[in-house]
Amino acid sequence: MALTFRRFKHKKTGQVIYAPTGRYGNFLDTIKKIVSYVRYNIPRYYVAHLTLTVSENISEVDFKHLHRVIQFVHLRLKRAGSDFKYVAVKELQDRGAVHYHVLCIYSKPYVFPSPDEVASSWRLGFVKITAPKIRLRLQSIAGYIGKYIGKGYEYNALEIKKSFTASQVRQIYKLSPKRLAEVIERFGKDEAEKFMCTYRRVYEVAFSKIREYVLDDIFLAVRERTVCIKKELVMEFESEWDYMGVLGEPY
Repeated sequence: MALTFRRFKHKKTGQVIYAPTGRYGNFLDTIKKIVSYVRYNIPRYYVAHLTLTVSENISEVDFKHLHRVIQFVHLRLKRAGSDFKYVAVKELQDRGAVHYHVLCIYSKPYVFPSPDEVASSWRLGFVKITAPKIRLRLQSIAGYIGKYIGKGYEYNALEIKKSFTASQVRQIYKLSPKRLAEVIERFGKDEAEKFMCTYRRVYEVAFSKIREYVLDDIFLAVRERTVCIKKELVMEFESEWDYMGVLGEPY
């Protein structure tokens, strides 16, 4: 599937911009959320680039293998009192083997596990850990990991298999930096993190758990689920852009 773009035109200046759609657009949005989270929660951060390869010509490597490594790193850093966020992308090498690049962001020095320790968790092959030669500025993170996406993140492959995974980040961080700053200034960071939002609207929400009785064959089972019992608009931002539709090429 070819990459497509949403086209927007600025209401005052007439400037036209193009935003990728689909999974590539989701990838960029995920990076923006992580960057915003780091900006407000990790004043001093460190970055490690983790490369995971397989020693044999194996293409059927599931994300569960990657998540085993992520869980190992997460627990190690958590015990050291470090925050931890990551974004990982899958690459298919020429020989058909799966190759993962993981950008790890954490908050304490000298606590990241060694390559041998990570390899004992990976179990499928080789592990390499490098740090950027220069300390990454937050706005450079997307470009840095993007360089290592390579042919494993071709647009044709995006719609076929899962191509990236990343840390969960609270929804409020999807706002643009300017809007996010306004919300945090008005409500405080702790309160803002409880909100739900779109790119223009911010809602205060409340949830409750309810029990349902369902018939499972001949037995009556109890199922518990969470429902939203309150959704109140607390802030709305006026859009500066007019939506002009979706294009196949950014022209």
